[in-house]
Amino acid sequence: MTQLQTTLRQLRLSGLMQTLDVRLQEAAAGRLGHGEFLELILQDELNVRHQRMLARRTKAADFRALKTLEDFDWRFNPTINRQQLFELAAGHYLREGKDILFLGPPGIGKTHLAQALGYEAIKQGKEVLYRSIFDLVRDFLKDEAFKQQDKTLRRYLKPDLVIIDDMGLKALPKQSGEYLLEVVMRRYENRSTIMTSNRPLEDWGKLLSDVPTAGAILDRFLHHAITIAITGRSYRIKDSLPPAQESKKTKKPNEPPTAGAAS
Repeated sequence: MTQLQTTLRQLRLSGLMQTLDVRLQEAAAGRLGHGEFLELILQDELNVRHQRMLARRTKAADFRALKTLEDFDWRFNPTINRQQLFELAAGHYLREGKDILFLGPPGIGKTHLAQALGYEAIKQGKEVLYRSIFDLVRDFLKDEAFKQQDKTLRRYLKPDLVIIDDMGLKALPKQSGEYLLEVVMRRYENRSTIMTSNRPLEDWGKLLSDVPTAGAILDRFLHHAITIAITGRSYRIKDSLPPAQESKKTKKPNEPPTAGAAS
């Protein structure tokens, strides 16, 4: 190992070290000036650090699966406002402390879109946490048993964006409304939250077994929320649906039926 490589390791400039040989060859060939050479090797280091940050924060977000807006099948449900989603991806709602609510039946892409917006936030340097509503309840129940509820609450309050998925798939334990209210109330007007729901808002009281608490949650969450209602059939079962029948040819008047045709 050369002295230069040793120095780069001591300075923890491994990204720069990866491309240094190529940059030195370019400089030796006379294609790079001193300032340009320095700018390029420093940019190489920044690029590697950015990729590491993406990987680290994506892992910490604990997504169900890494989803992007580019991966979304916009053709399957053309009623979804593609422009609106890409505008949200720019992150203005995060800077304004606004929330987002995706409403609609299962299988139409709510979870995909919520996680994709989370990944866009990570690319902008934000910290993100993804949890289903069932994960949230389990987190609080478990840590309440060990008297670590404050630790759990801090986990939900620290990220720039929290995504709470799957509201409405089934009824929740009795204390669920209290836990969700605490998270929503403490994040209200401070940091953004994205929620997805398979059931209309008027059903939340029944789901949480607590109508007043559900009302308090919605009162705060919807105050600055952008609501995106999606309709349509499930994307997940599209391949199991029977193919559309070909349109039959129009017969001429008095044309006899073909052999085997139903009478």
